[in-house]
Amino acid sequence: MTDENYVVFDCDIGTDDAWALVMLIKAEKEFKKFKTIGVTCVFGNTDVTNVTKNAIRVLDSVDRPDIPIYRGCSNAILKPQHVREHFFHGKDGFGDVEHSYEVDMNRIEKTHAVNAMYELASKYPKKVSFILLGPLTNFATCMNMYDDFLDKVKDVWIMGGNIRAKGNVTQSAEFNFHCDPEAAQIVLEKAKTPITILPWESCIDGDFGISWDWRINTLGSVKSKAIELLNHTEKAILLPKGFPKWIVCDGILLATFLFPEKLIAKSRQYYATVELNGKHTRGQMVLDHKRLNESNVRIIEEVHRENYRKTISWTGGLPDVKIDWDCLV
Repeated sequence: MTDENYVVFDCDIGTDDAWALVMLIKAEKEFKKFKTIGVTCVFGNTDVTNVTKNAIRVLDSVDRPDIPIYRGCSNAILKPQHVREHFFHGKDGFGDVEHSYEVDMNRIEKTHAVNAMYELASKYPKKVSFILLGPLTNFATCMNMYDDFLDKVKDVWIMGGNIRAKGNVTQSAEFNFHCDPEAAQIVLEKAKTPITILPWESCIDGDFGISWDWRINTLGSVKSKAIELLNHTEKAILLPKGFPKWIVCDGILLATFLFPEKLIAKSRQYYATVELNGKHTRGQMVLDHKRLNESNVRIIEEVHRENYRKTISWTGGLPDVKIDWDCLV
């Protein structure tokens, strides 16, 4: 096991984060290029308590109870401007299905996720990658609490924001950024470390050629604890909605993190910030197309279709699907 690369996985676990976590753990085991040293939980798809429960279930399904789980922020930095009425992933983030066992909440670490982020970055300075798949509240709070935090971080990978004002929670804002616009703005405007962002449009506008039918009847036929868990929850969440395509944004981000040369088809540097005051645009990521400011993020604009499909097939454990390229973490 290398002692040079580490990962902290920050999430608001619904099934999209779950796929990303399964992918991360499989890559860690197979390539032995990094070590997952913490799962930090934040509100988002569900409340932070349910997020911690879902994290336990996912780690149980891949036989990794050794990875510490930290409970993080339960609310945005400022009070949200809307009352949450609809939960895409169910109120518990996992489709509100019944499970065969109750999780042991004593497995949750006593240290708050924000403090854990700082402690882990301090333990392995410039060696920890932070994968941020939910609202950016934990990371932004850590930045505000510890002036030297960013000096210790290797890099940051974010699933969130949008580049063409295409929203999925409001007309013009992506969910993760809209849940806590102030946190997103803090991270983008104050970060001094490399940031890569996979925006909403690069996920939904990219034709990955993956149908819901293929997900359930092909990928879902694999016999494993992880697939059993994900089948159970995704059927409850997605079947009633009747989506013909299966898109797992957090899984796409994780694939680009693991295999950037094979998965990132097109990317570009931008200066990005977040609109905080607009009546219709609060939470929208704004790019400086005029190039008046120095770039602060790399935006993934296109993802390689076939290589992503191969990666998610490998993640699920389809027979005879092997990754024959190197993990570059």
